[in-house]
Amino acid sequence: MSMDIFSSSGASLLVLGVQGLFAWALWSLRRAFVRQDEYLLHLQRDARREAAACRRISALEETLRLTPDNTDLAGLHNELSTLRGEIQALNVRISGLDRLLERLEHSLERQEDRLHLMPPVRQGAFLRTSGVGADGENH
Repeated sequence: MSMDIFSSSGASLLVLGVQGLFAWALWSLRRAFVRQDEYLLHLQRDARREAAACRRISALEETLRLTPDNTDLAGLHNELSTLRGEIQALNVRISGLDRLLERLEHSLERQEDRLHLMPPVRQGAFLRTSGVGADGENH
């Protein structure tokens, strides 16, 4: 009695199981490989991302190029120190001028007070004492 392996029911189940494994393997490989149109779309997206990243990096490099370096900052620090000294000198001068203005103001206030204490002078009285009459003639 010769027995055929492929004719028994166990063998057919075994062949069905192997075919199922092959189908599952092929279905799984479908995820591992990409279709050409999807790959081209992916390449376009990558190219756009890379171009955007290059633009951003270029903008950052330009910004960094325009920022002051240590020598510029040291120069600014020196100029600010010089300006601080000049401002302090000006403050000293202004305070001296302020004291001078206070003295002038005090003198003017004293003169105004004297003018208010003096009796009012008539216009014609000043002209008569100087030798010129009200009509413009010399006396």
